[in-house]
Amino acid sequence: FEMSSCVVCQGAGLLPGLRSCERLCPLCEGVAGWPEVLPNVLEMNRSGDVGEAIRNGVVFRQIRAMHDEDTVRVYQAYNDRIARAACKANSFQGPLEDGIWSATRMTWIKPSAVWMAYRCGWTVMKDKNQSAVLALDLSKPRFLDLLKSAMLSHGEGAGATKGNPVVVQWDPERLMCLGAAVREKDAYTQGIQQMRSIQIGLRGRGSEMLLDPRFVRNITNVTEDFRRAHAALSAEPSDTTAAVAALWPYRQEEPMIVPFEVRDILQMDAPCRF
Repeated sequence: FEMSSCVVCQGAGLLPGLRSCERLCPLCEGVAGWPEVLPNVLEMNRSGDVGEAIRNGVVFRQIRAMHDEDTVRVYQAYNDRIARAACKANSFQGPLEDGIWSATRMTWIKPSAVWMAYRCGWTVMKDKNQSAVLALDLSKPRFLDLLKSAMLSHGEGAGATKGNPVVVQWDPERLMCLGAAVREKDAYTQGIQQMRSIQIGLRGRGSEMLLDPRFVRNITNVTEDFRRAHAALSAEPSDTTAAVAALWPYRQEEPMIVPFEVRDILQMDAPCRF
């Protein structure tokens, strides 16, 4: 578990976003000393519990990702042939030239590894077109710029997203889960209604950005990490500690500071509803 000075501003005294805006946090009013214990992503997945504060909706919409000053990691699932070609070229230009990848189709990127695992069945529980997972390390500044053009797929004006190049959904975050009832249906995961995970749909100009080396900095095949995690979860007895270590061998997903302009577009400060 990690101790944060304030569950809203993480001890900064300002609302998450551009520090230069100097918008005081309404919860702690810029004064340190409002501690709350929040589990990190690894701890939540080991225990299967998000803790009381998160159950009460303090981080309803938050972008959690493996990121640093320059890059943010997102995931996509593909068949083995596309994955090999993309990794060999370190670009989707490789599978595009082979005629097996198209920039005209809508595609989705997601920074949550467990959500990716749920979607593709850890690469072993679904079809062959989801048999490999690629980690895309994107330029963080360009990623945030991309989100400035996003439209939400739900709420007011949701129908207008059909022609928009960037679409965002806030879906319940997924955590590893060992219950027998969820093994096949939910791929060893459970949904957390009080904590949402961002899903980003790209079409047209949005999909074409995946061909830009200034945007997609590096492509890594992380399929074996997902399969080792699945092996730990499906073992008898199941082992979430081993699964967590396999899925995040070097770094973990952490909350991103998102500029106010982008927070407003994505309605990140909307009240928790579930």
